Amino acid sequence: MKNLFLVLLILIQACIVFAQNCCETESTIVEIRYPLTEQDTKTVFFYFNNEWIRGASPDMVPTDSIQKMEVKNDEYGNRSVFLTVSPEILAQIKADTRNICYGNDFYCEFPGGNGKLKEWIDENIRIPEGFKGSERVFVKFTVLPDGTISDPSIFRRPSKNEAVNQEALRLVNALPNFRIQYFIPQKKNIQLILPITFKEPGAIFIR
Repeated sequence: MKNLFLVLLILIQACIVFAQNCCETESTIVEIRYPLTEQDTKTVFFYFNNEWIRGASPDMVPTDSIQKMEVKNDEYGNRSVFLTVSPEILAQIKADTRNICYGNDFYCEFPGGNGKLKEWIDENIRIPEGFKGSERVFVKFTVLPDGTISDPSIFRRPSKNEAVNQEALRLVNALPNFRIQYFIPQKKNIQLILPITFKEPGAIFIR
């Protein structure tokens, strides 16, 4: 039973490592190929002798070298696996992970990816009455660890049309919760910038 549990944990960790290749930057939303599911956001963290080591996983430890294994919450509230190993094994784990290159600390997206985000904006944007031409406004906002949106503000140059600014802020405030996959136990707030394009109803624009 212990070996079966370890195999399952190793498979989960392998999926996490694969997902790290698709990480999100802190300033833009990156187009993705495989949208996150709710299950993807439930990352498992492994601790060795009560210490989280980035890149360390149970498959780095011989099964018979694990002295104890316990599942409980860590100090950040994550459901985690705590393994007890000898000081020699711990030192080897740290040596094996020291030179590994890692991606970002998290991956964050609108549910379904960028394509769904564009659809949502097109369906929910309200073009101010009398608006003419085409204009893009950038809104900076915070995504909290639970995916909720907070503190939207106009980034850089606001529109001279105050109704456009207010609609951009309203739109971001109305966004559904984002999905986040963290690769570190300490879950931080995420800063994103969303460009919102306003176009005169019925007008055709050629780039």
